[in-house]
Amino acid sequence: MFQSFARSICVVAALATGGVATATAPAAADGLRFGVTIGSGHAAQPVRHVRRGHHGRVACSPRRAVRKARNMGVHRAHVRRANRRAVVVAGHSRGHRAVVRFARERGCPVISFRRR
Repeated sequence: MFQSFARSICVVAALATGGVATATAPAAADGLRFGVTIGSGHAAQPVRHVRRGHHGRVACSPRRAVRKARNMGVHRAHVRRANRRAVVVAGHSRGHRAVVRFARERGCPVISFRRR
């Protein structure tokens, strides 16, 4: 009983080493190589900072403030005053004079809206 068990173990071991030898033969066709690489071994790629959708629109421009005032319903909108902190747009809304003040931030947030 022990002899048949030992014989089957030897047969399995022989088949396993034969299978491993045939599996590694194509991979080792060049021979055995050793080498030392510093870094990843690939060429360095330049770092590009992609800014999609900005196109220099950091602050609220007077043109953008007038466009936003027109979208808010102010007719005949024009720039009354512009400084480094705010853009003041004047016009007419619902039959009265309207003054809208926008901050010089991205998106032109409304500071005040007066209808006289």
